Amino acid sequence: MQKQRYSMYVSLHSEMVVELERLEKEERSIIEYARRGIDTVKLALERLRKHVIGNGFTDEDSEIAFFKEVKPSFMSKLIFFRKVYDLEVKRPVLVDKINAEKYFKREVKKVQKHYKRHADLYSYYKSGQTILDKVYFLRRTGDMLFAVDSYMIVDASFQTLHDSTISEFIAYESYCEYLYRQLSMLGTGQPTLGFLQNQSVKGLRWTGSKTALTELIYALYSAGVLNDGNADVKDIAADLSQAFNIDLGNFYRTFQEIRLRKKDRVSFLNQLIDRLENRMDYWDENPKQ
Repeated sequence: MQKQRYSMYVSLHSEMVVELERLEKEERSIIEYARRGIDTVKLALERLRKHVIGNGFTDEDSEIAFFKEVKPSFMSKLIFFRKVYDLEVKRPVLVDKINAEKYFKREVKKVQKHYKRHADLYSYYKSGQTILDKVYFLRRTGDMLFAVDSYMIVDASFQTLHDSTISEFIAYESYCEYLYRQLSMLGTGQPTLGFLQNQSVKGLRWTGSKTALTELIYALYSAGVLNDGNADVKDIAADLSQAFNIDLGNFYRTFQEIRLRKKDRVSFLNQLIDRLENRMDYWDENPKQ
């Protein structure tokens, strides 16, 4: 994949993520947040589609990489928001804890059935196999004879046999986390708004981006400065999330997106260095302050 073109994909994805994080910080219902999330991702996908249609690909490897990795990183977010929107719109109100649990557990079972139905492809994807990539991730008009859900963009020039299914795998990981989080909050008296944060909570609150905090988490993990280097990245993420009152969601996926950057992959850490050096320079020049 050409460097300039890949840079465009990364830039567009970063813009989308920043906007989604901005929306998440606003005080609004989860239904409204999901609806606006859908609109935001749709706009990004349309820009991506126009770029692909207008510029094409230099070779088959570039096309495969796009439909196996790049497009799913966008489409998965659309699927996630659509699932959350449908879940919350249909969510029963004024029901007891038992019936509320049944509602969410039914959704979990649906996701589990989806993974079982596509077990072979899921294994292929997770194990990093490539032998069938030309069948799965190259655009072939004759292969488009399969059902797609309403959130899919039905366009043979922008769709392959399985890029949508890969997108679903990624989306359902986040969706399951959302469902289990709702289940854990039932009966606790906490508002079950999922990704929306409680702005009135006491203590420190992380107001930067989730991507920035994920950079910091992996930096601490890589430096081995916690528990003599024995702290697991999952535990570090959990403790910092609790300390800063933020739900990081699937931080593993966020880190994968950070790794995809071709330029300035640790932008937040570099920003920390610059800000600290500027602060020390200021204090050197103004010692009484």
